[in-house]
Amino acid sequence: MRLLLALLCVLLAALPGRSQELPLDNQGKVSFYEVVRADSLRAGTLYTHAKHWLHQYGYTLSTTDSVAGRLVATQALAMYDRGYLTKKLHGKVRYQLTLEVKDGRYRVQCDDFVFDYYHEDRAYRLVPTGKAKPLEESLAAGWQKLWQHHRHDTLVGITALQAELKTAMLTVPKPTALPSPTRSANW
Repeated sequence: MRLLLALLCVLLAALPGRSQELPLDNQGKVSFYEVVRADSLRAGTLYTHAKHWLHQYGYTLSTTDSVAGRLVATQALAMYDRGYLTKKLHGKVRYQLTLEVKDGRYRVQCDDFVFDYYHEDRAYRLVPTGKAKPLEESLAAGWQKLWQHHRHDTLVGITALQAELKTAMLTVPKPTALPSPTRSANW
């Protein structure tokens, strides 16, 4: 009985961790910001790694400035309405990612988070409705629980993407091996 009570207390204590708040900037907008030190990596190498990673993950580049070391891209995270048996696309959270590189460090900032509603058309294809809701709004009349799930999924998704970006950016390129000379018996 005590074990069951202790387990219940631990589970109830873990529940508030799910409702972690999204980080806000000075204007009250959702914004993820991080400066990462990348010792011994030049700005050109970091820029190449960043551009490769953005293409690999399907980001749409809107600004590429190799001289200033700045990349601006957009992407969308799919948000699902989880039913009992299936899950259905409820909408997408689109955002803007800004990546700036300098010698020995880079800065990544994700902002402009907007939820775009999706619905089924006559052919049962999911299409955007044209309605949008900023992610900063904490209230959603009629679907508050689902909205909190979308906000939490955004937090988890962006945090995971930042971790993957960090590992991709900090990989040190392997030195190219010199070809071994071939020797013939007749020298």
